[in-house]
Amino acid sequence: MRNERGITLLALVITIIVLLILAVVSIAMLVGDDGFLTKPTEPTDAQTTTMQKSNEDIVKLAIEDLLTEYHAGGAIANNITNTNNTPSTLEINKNELKDAIYRTTSDADISDVTDEFLNIAEDDSEEEISVIKVDFTNGQDIYVLPTTGQIVTEQSQDNG
Repeated sequence: MRNERGITLLALVITIIVLLILAVVSIAMLVGDDGFLTKPTEPTDAQTTTMQKSNEDIVKLAIEDLLTEYHAGGAIANNITNTNNTPSTLEINKNELKDAIYRTTSDADISDVTDEFLNIAEDDSEEEISVIKVDFTNGQDIYVLPTTGQIVTEQSQDNG
């Protein structure tokens, strides 16, 4: 009987102990303070740039939708009339822009759309223009000129 091959009790106990140690280390890596499940993930620069481009594209699509509706004589054109009852110049308001953004994409993460004034002067004068500010929940702000639908970036507002 001594020549029989098999797993000894000692080998089985050592294997179980090693597996328990591996399980404890794995669980600690998952749920510990710096674990994979609890560590907040900050977006990388590439992800942030992609989100900003995506938000800007959403606003551009909404503006194109408004411009198309304006030129086709839709509801916006009906709201913009001069004394001769003919469409006048385009003047986007914040509610129309917000509605157009949600028509363009239902999952836009907008926190607020407001009317603002931006200082565009390079010197200390107080030259300001009226803009519509679209606040996204990721902290990005996009400024739109209501008369043209042009997007004003932070660089262009700093440079005038």
